[in-house]
Amino acid sequence: MEARQFKPYIVVIGLMILTSLALAFTVDVNMVGEAGIRVALPAQIEEWEGREIRYCQNPEHRQMYFVDEVEDPNVCPDCGDELFMMSLDERRILPSDTVILKKMYEQPARNNVTASIVLSGAHRSSIHRPQLCLVGQGQEIVREWTHTVPLEGRDPLRIVVLDMLRRGQTRDGESFEHTFYYAYWFIGRGRETHSHVVRLFWMAADRILFNVAHRWAYVSVSGERDPGTVLYVQEIDEFIQAMYPEMALR
Repeated sequence: MEARQFKPYIVVIGLMILTSLALAFTVDVNMVGEAGIRVALPAQIEEWEGREIRYCQNPEHRQMYFVDEVEDPNVCPDCGDELFMMSLDERRILPSDTVILKKMYEQPARNNVTASIVLSGAHRSSIHRPQLCLVGQGQEIVREWTHTVPLEGRDPLRIVVLDMLRRGQTRDGESFEHTFYYAYWFIGRGRETHSHVVRLFWMAADRILFNVAHRWAYVSVSGERDPGTVLYVQEIDEFIQAMYPEMALR
């Protein structure tokens, strides 16, 4: 009986929350240009050498290139079209003021690690749950879990780790499976979270209470994953521990 008595109040509170969120993301606000991190990926992270990634968005081509391999970083060496920092699929789904930076970090004795920063624009759809894109690209999430990365001089960093699987066929028709990891978290102005829901709450609170929309960054690292071991977790820790200080505002 008591539960039934409280049910109308729960419904009202839920409707109030939904209304507040709707107002928060539809009214005009003052866009704050500064992000909570440096919008740059370093050329080197300890022993890892960074190689900037560019994309040809020609629908018939869609190739990825490393900047250090092409004569002009703005021109596709194969078709002559312009090279961009985001792929054609990313350009089609993201607002035009979204900024994406990507680099692959190589270290002879270790696996390669790809790092990216997605900086939001004025519209909240600039950043979304990466699970949507990854699954939409035909990849499978084997496991999703929260991991804590120890960091020197501050509280540990909580991130989301996705154990991924991609199935496909070679040109010869042979089936293959590619296992990898994808780890990410969100950074706002003075705020940090691994939770997409918490990020949306902070965005709504800033819009409702202060009439501002801070630029958020979505940071990710990805690399090879041997499903028979957990060594990739150590790789995630070591790379983020080295990368994190490089992203701090100075």
